[in-house]
Amino acid sequence: MAGDPRPGLECRSVSAPDDRAATASLLGRAFEILGVFTQSRRSMTLSELARGSGLPKSTTHRLLAMLQEVGAVERIDDRYQVGLRLFSVGLCSAELELRDAALPFLDRIHRATRQTVNLAVLRGNDVVYLAKMTGSATSTPASVGGRLLHATAVGKALLAHTPLGPAPSRSRVLVPRTPSTIVRPDDLHTCLERVRISGYALDREESAKGLACVGVPVLVGGDAVAAISVAFPSGYGTGEQLVSPLREASAAIGRSLGARYVSV
Repeated sequence: MAGDPRPGLECRSVSAPDDRAATASLLGRAFEILGVFTQSRRSMTLSELARGSGLPKSTTHRLLAMLQEVGAVERIDDRYQVGLRLFSVGLCSAELELRDAALPFLDRIHRATRQTVNLAVLRGNDVVYLAKMTGSATSTPASVGGRLLHATAVGKALLAHTPLGPAPSRSRVLVPRTPSTIVRPDDLHTCLERVRISGYALDREESAKGLACVGVPVLVGGDAVAAISVAFPSGYGTGEQLVSPLREASAAIGRSLGARYVSV
């Protein structure tokens, strides 16, 4: 059958996975560039973005041009910044509803304690901070959009109340942030068991020297969709007096969200 068109179809079926792989690789590298931006570094040069992403300068320049075309980044003189289009897309995130529901209760705790109050969610093996109200006397390593996990009270509160909590702790490398950071997976597993029983997590100078933190999960339908915490100087005591107000705020946030909020 000389006129059989199937050879042509076979060629297309072979190339399609390659095309998908190339697209995935391109998107991955573009997000590596976007991931270099932080709250403290909102505007950067081409060289800084190439260095931060680990990509060749020529590749970074080409990808930035593509990101500019779709409004994901903007260029002002020789510096780049996140574009307004990404901000608009971010407004569609379910986490925005969670943040809006939590802020009044976080503000109440912040005004009562004058310490740093955090809201965070678990994504993969990372904790992502959605909100931070800074205390007058506490400097913390957490930042909105920043990622910390096993060394933090919110991270442990989330891991302990997530079905897959203990599993990642036994397989991943636990990087110490201070001499007090838990680095043995079995020790973290034991810690998470205690958190599950008590309903709250503690951080005693594990994420930063001189800093302590108390965190509790925010439960919706029995699932931990987020965690909230109060961070304070470790010299102020154990912080266990903060557990009750945190639990009250957590329950109120959960009721406010109800079945409307779906964790992904």
